[in-house]
Formats: sequence, C-alpha cells, structure tokens
Amino acid sequence: MKATMRHTIRAALALLAVGTITVVLTAPALASHVVVRTAFPTSGTVGEIVPLAVDVRTPEGAPLPGTTVTYYLHMSFAGVGGEAQIGRAVTDQNGVATIGYQPRAAGLHELRMEYLPPGATAAEQVMGAFDVTGGPQLVRPSGGVDIPGINSGLLMAVLGTVWLILLSVAFRLVAIARAGGATGPAPGDAPR
Repeated sequence: MKATMRHTIRAALALLAVGTITVVLTAPALASHVVVRTAFPTSGTVGEIVPLAVDVRTPEGAPLPGTTVTYYLHMSFAGVGGEAQIGRAVTDQNGVATIGYQPRAAGLHELRMEYLPPGATAAEQVMGAFDVTGGPQLVRPSGGVDIPGINSGLLMAVLGTVWLILLSVAFRLVAIARAGGATGPAPGDAPR
C-alpha cells in the first residue's frame, strides 16, 4: 500500500474511535430523564370502558405529579388515516395519569401517549396497542339527509303541494288543447 493510503485509513480509524468514545461517554446524558410505563389491558370489548394509565417517574423511581399526558388514537375513515385526540389527563401524586376509553368498533386500537416531562422543552411519547373484540359497531351513521327543523311530515306536505300544482297546470293545458281543436277556425280567419 502506498503511504498516503495507510495514512488515510489510520485517520479514519482514529476518527471512528474518537466518535465511539464520545457516544459511549455522553449516552447517559442523552437518555430521557423520566421512566414511563403504560398500564392498560391487552384486549377489550366494544362498549366496555377501558382504563388507559400512564405511570411517569424519575429514573430513581420517584413519581412525577402534575405532568400532562395527551392520548391519541390512530384511526382511519374512507381510506384516510390519522390520529384523533381521545383524552387528556394530569398525573396524580403517584405519577399516574388515567382516562377511561370506550371502544366503538372491533379491531386493533393503536395509541400514542404524549407527555412533557418537567424541565423538558420537547414533548416525549410512548406507544401502545390493544385488541378490541365484540359485537357490532356502537356508532352507526343514520341514513338519509338530516336537515334540522324540517321533519318528514313538512317535507311531504311541500312535495304534495308542488305535485298538485304541476298536475293542475297539466290538466289545464290538456283542457285548453281540447277546447281549441273542437271549435274550429277562429272568427275572422278566411279560408284560403
């Protein structure tokens, strides 16, 4: 090997070693300053209220009260997916934030819980999922068009009136056409 190639390889190895030592020494400083655990069942039933708990503690195990936890559920509708906020809770004196969630459909429910630890500038998150079994979907879309203030009786009365007017106009046109053909030519018309 040439001397320049050996020199380049040595410089790259030295740089890699320095980078590895730096990461090893700073890794504890980069770690999160809170320990978060989720506590909720792995399965549930449609319509049953499921408690979703998040336990936020210091690395030493002391609870972190007063931390706001926001719960998000991954959802999809008509081929479009996204997250919907399903609740928000503040950790109590034991460091636990809990909400009750009532699944409305069967299937896998993917959750994301977001929290802002004391002294942090950016929100952190923890993920979880549980399977929901059970009967039919709780929320069903209603059929038809719902216009507030207009009930079916009023709608039928308006439609009946419109059809009555149209039929009376049609009968009058037919009567006019028959009356015009039965009398013959109009007075003053000379035969040609």
